[in-house]
Amino acid sequence: MKTCLSVVDAQKCRHRIRIDLRTDAYPSSLALAIIVAKAAPNVLDHTFTSRDLFSPRSAMAWLWSIASVALLWLLLLDIGLFVGLLVDKGRLSINLPREDLPRFREVTGLSVGREADQAEEVPANKEPGAAPAEGAMTAPKPEASTTIQISQDEMGILPSVWRSRDAWWGGVLAGMFRSIDLLKSNILSAIVLLVSGAILVLARATALFQFRKTAHRMALNAVVPIRRSVHRQALRLGPEDLDGSGLTMAKDVFVVQIENLRKNVEKRIECDIRFSLELACLGLVAVSIEPLLSAQFVLFLGIVWYHLEKRESEAARQIASEQTSAELMEQAEGFRSARLIRGLGIDQQESDQFARHLTRLQNLASKEASATEVARYLRIVDIAVCAGLGAFLLFLLTTHVLNRQSEFSFTGAFVFLTISLLAVPGIRRLRLRSGNLHESKSAADKIHQFLDKIPTVGQAVGARFLQPLAKVLHFDSVSYRTPAGKTLLDELDLTLTAGRTYSLVSLDPMESRTLVSLLPRFIEPQKGRILFDGEDIAWSTLESLRAEAVFVGADDPLLPGSILDNIRGGRTEYTLQQAIEAAKLTHAHNFIVTLNDGYESDVPDRAERMDVSQRFRLGLARAMIRNPALLIIEEPKVPLDEDTKHLLADAYDRICRDRTVIFLPGRMTTVRRCDQVIVLNEGRVAAIGPQSTLSSVSEIYLHWEYVNFNVFRHKGGDGN
Repeated sequence: MKTCLSVVDAQKCRHRIRIDLRTDAYPSSLALAIIVAKAAPNVLDHTFTSRDLFSPRSAMAWLWSIASVALLWLLLLDIGLFVGLLVDKGRLSINLPREDLPRFREVTGLSVGREADQAEEVPANKEPGAAPAEGAMTAPKPEASTTIQISQDEMGILPSVWRSRDAWWGGVLAGMFRSIDLLKSNILSAIVLLVSGAILVLARATALFQFRKTAHRMALNAVVPIRRSVHRQALRLGPEDLDGSGLTMAKDVFVVQIENLRKNVEKRIECDIRFSLELACLGLVAVSIEPLLSAQFVLFLGIVWYHLEKRESEAARQIASEQTSAELMEQAEGFRSARLIRGLGIDQQESDQFARHLTRLQNLASKEASATEVARYLRIVDIAVCAGLGAFLLFLLTTHVLNRQSEFSFTGAFVFLTISLLAVPGIRRLRLRSGNLHESKSAADKIHQFLDKIPTVGQAVGARFLQPLAKVLHFDSVSYRTPAGKTLLDELDLTLTAGRTYSLVSLDPMESRTLVSLLPRFIEPQKGRILFDGEDIAWSTLESLRAEAVFVGADDPLLPGSILDNIRGGRTEYTLQQAIEAAKLTHAHNFIVTLNDGYESDVPDRAERMDVSQRFRLGLARAMIRNPALLIIEEPKVPLDEDTKHLLADAYDRICRDRTVIFLPGRMTTVRRCDQVIVLNEGRVAAIGPQSTLSSVSEIYLHWEYVNFNVFRHKGGDGN
């Protein structure tokens, strides 16, 4: 729903106040994303909320993240088993209490316990040199029968299986050992572990690829409402963009700012879903290996966090550097005043002022050098602290391994270090997640600033259908200023007779472009009225006005679709025959029939190969199929070949019959062919009349003609 209220002041229709109430200005999902952006503590929390994080649309991301974490755990297990195999070489030698023999058989599936019992029952007169059976132990003496020595060689991952018997993953590992005979041999175990490791790496890479793909798609979907709103806002504000600044802003918002916001949303999804689970998994495994050492390593990760967070010294150095550069530029700008200073004889005053600036520059340079040294010193301190703490933690790790009373093995130490290294990227990403706030806030502010602009043109309540211009076009005290405050039209009064051709020229091209932009109400006058046969166009419907006042730009872009779609301009009620007649009228038919598919040729394939004159003639055909009463033509300013000039001259002869045509001329021949030339200067009509008359009575017109066409006349031409 869009409503535009118009209020007429006490002086009856000289000023109008429009209040736009647009309930469709932003979609509901954008209200949280943009409208509250400035007050929001974190824009990302409104573009992609916590509710979105746990919505059904996020299910695939969670599934792929869980899969990658499970594969990471299996990969750590595989690494631990392989390192254990290299260190232990498949040999297990332990003194096992007799009451633990059933547990040993249960865990390993080996029959060592029964062989030990048989060894105990060997007769006393057995030859002392007889060797015990493999896998068993020598029968103990009666007085030392509380423990049994078990020795197994070349048994693959058996040592790791036995060491992990009390861990939460011990049951899984024991089951694998009992059921897979390949794991009971050193060589075969190594092959199995290497192949399994390669498969796990590939599987985890695939899971992460699918997760990133899903996160990318989720981030794209999160900014889709914003892109739609920016596109709609660009269409609403585009007609008012006289100097191209609005187009530049729209492109920056659509291409740069929304993309920055999308990337930050994607980073948040990656942090909250992937790295949160990954760090939880790594922490669980680390605590399972050695709880006390895990607590000590938390301090190391805290130092890493602090090191990533501390940027104040670098920021201070950057500020000092910018101030120094600004001071240097200011002093260099003073060189432009040399002629004035010498002419006025104020050399000494300038020298004294320069000395003061030089002193300030030296102070700024000293601050920059000091900040640079502080930043460098703090970096050295950070490196030294991290290196010292890392060395200390490695020492703790080593003492745990070398301590004979500790069950912490080299295999556990290696896996622990691997976990620590894998945790650093996750810690870094989680730290940078909060650091993305400033970037995303800046992007959202620019998006909000663009979407917050309100078009000045709206349709009045009770607007009437506008009849085609038939008699008089009148500008009544029309004024217009740019948002920057530049006056382009200053209470301009102008009356034009319908059915004639006019050239509108001005020393400032913005003035003439502003005047013709008022006719289809691309912009709204801040004062005054525009009357079609006495009817104020502000009270007419936009659809009827723009059907009768058509603007053809010098280099209007082509619309998506075919040549026929471009001529129709999105209106399917026009037939192919009508499109052909319009193209013939403007001589666009000449090159259209040379295309492979004629009027059905696809524009994207032809856009870059069409020259300016061909696109211009297509634009004229698009206008002529609508048969407007008022036609505004902005001519291309690029040089045209002789054939094209003749084609355009003939096209003008046809399209100017029985209609009002206003040219923004790009060729001198067009100025001469018009019934009258309107000269604007400083926002008002400076002169009006035929070109032959103005060339002898209007100095402003002569100056305009000299500025625009003198070079071509000097060469003997007529200016295109």
